[in-house]
Formats: sequence, structure tokens, C-alpha cells
Amino acid sequence: MTKEHLNHRIQQSVMKPAFTLMEILVVIAIIAVLATLTIGGIGFYDEKMKFSRTEILIASIESALEEYKADNGSYPTSGGSSQILYDELYDGTNIYLATLNPDFTGKQRNVSANAPYTIIDAWGGEIRYRHDAASMANPSQDYDIISLGPNGVGDFASNSDSAKADDIKNW
Repeated sequence: MTKEHLNHRIQQSVMKPAFTLMEILVVIAIIAVLATLTIGGIGFYDEKMKFSRTEILIASIESALEEYKADNGSYPTSGGSSQILYDELYDGTNIYLATLNPDFTGKQRNVSANAPYTIIDAWGGEIRYRHDAASMANPSQDYDIISLGPNGVGDFASNSDSAKADDIKNW
């Protein structure tokens, strides 16, 4: 075996095929972009899910209020707080809305953690309720229910577009 042939064999065994630094950096960049898109999508999905959960809660409250009215002849009186509404819809003897159980500890909790209990939305803000024909936004419905959404700003009489932009209402 000649010296030249031996050097060629040594060079072949030392220089095995491999990825270049540039190829590795491109793969890392692609993985980073995909991870960013996935994490952003999860955040969007979570916020959308909270809106849906709150809309479903308000629809459930409306259904429970109709049952309450059928049994009692009128809707519960209000003071703007959902504490009165909670007391009437989940009072221990007549449970009109079982999802208002204060002992539930899951992610979809609908009641504040401590007494006096209030009904809360998916962001932890209090659901507002009123039954007062003189100041109703929705007189044909006989009651108003509102969640102030993720920003928690505003109320029944909010005039600011930014305050009421993310509100979820029954009217």
C-alpha cells in the first residue's frame, strides 16, 4: 500500500458525512418559529374558550331564571350584584342551576371561592344581574345579565366603547 493510498483512506475515515453549522441553525430557527406559532395559538384558543364558557353560563342562568319564574311567579329582585341571584338559584332546597355549586374546585368554577357567594365569569369577575323595569337595557327580557369580559371595566350603563367592547350580555 502506497503512502498516498494510505493518506486517502485515513482522510476518508476521519471525514464522515455530517450536518454543517448552517443546516443546524436553520433547523433550530424552524423549530423556534413553529413553537412560537403553537404557543400563540394556545393563548388565542384559551381566550376564545373563556368567552364561550361565559356565554354558556349566561344562557344557563337565563334558563334557570325562567324555571325560577315558573315556580315563583316573578324573577328575583336585584341590586346589581349576583349574590342575590346566587341565593335564589342555588339555595339548598331549590337548585335551579347545579353548576353554581360552591364546593366545585375545577377550572370551570362559576361561583366565588368565599361566602357570600357571587356568580363569576371565566375571568373571575362578578356576573352582574338586575331586574328593575325602570332602568333595563332589555325590558322585553325582564332582566339584564352582563359579564364585563377580560378587561373587567364598565357596567350596565357604560358609554365608553373601550369599556363595553368585550362585554358579554343577554341583550
